[in-house]
Amino acid sequence: MLRWVVGAKPALRPITKSRYHPHAVIPLRQRLRSFLPLLPIVIPIMVVAFLATHLGDFPMAKAAVETMRAGAGEWWAVPLFVFLYALFTILVLPLGLFSAAGALIWGWKVGGAIELVTCTLSAIPPYLLARRGLAGWVERRIAKQHAPVLDSPFALFLLRLVPLVPYVALNYIAGATTRIRLRDYVLTTLVGTLPSVFLFAWFVDTMAGAAIGVVGHVKIAAACTLVALVAIAVKFMAQRIARRRSA
Repeated sequence: MLRWVVGAKPALRPITKSRYHPHAVIPLRQRLRSFLPLLPIVIPIMVVAFLATHLGDFPMAKAAVETMRAGAGEWWAVPLFVFLYALFTILVLPLGLFSAAGALIWGWKVGGAIELVTCTLSAIPPYLLARRGLAGWVERRIAKQHAPVLDSPFALFLLRLVPLVPYVALNYIAGATTRIRLRDYVLTTLVGTLPSVFLFAWFVDTMAGAAIGVVGHVKIAAACTLVALVAIAVKFMAQRIARRRSA
């Protein structure tokens, strides 16, 4: 049953917002509108799934994967990967291509492990730079962009797990705004980034397997579905954390 309130006019209007009336009936249009923020997540995943099922039809995709994996045993591959990853981290540049390259070259297990170690070690120089000489600059940037101030290792862990703040920026923020010990910072970074590193590596490795014809449509669909579900869960967790911290 809907409750009614008397307005300024003789007509009565129903209150249907669930936050005031938990048992009120929410219109179908309003329910559908609540799913609109998920479209930027779901649509790209669907596009990737469609393209992945047809990667085997493109010889160039197969050749690219095989070429990258041929360099996995070269002595310079890992040092070059670590150097470039660390350089991009210090310069606050995107790292998505390196994450994908690690999985393509070494597979999701070895590539994920290499990236996790590299990701953890590369987070140390920005942290120390922000703590020693760049604290004022970072704090001014935080004030402009309304970045969160970390008050505990657990808060840092949540932001590593749920990336409200990009990884490369969070390294400097953690060094400038917290007194977290270096040991706790490194451990928190290692544990907090582990799930996303291996999930993304597994996803990229699956797509690479589709390109060379060793992965079937079922596994591709499963990988895309899992990534979509995790992305949706992370989005809701990020919104909830943001509301709590702003309250």
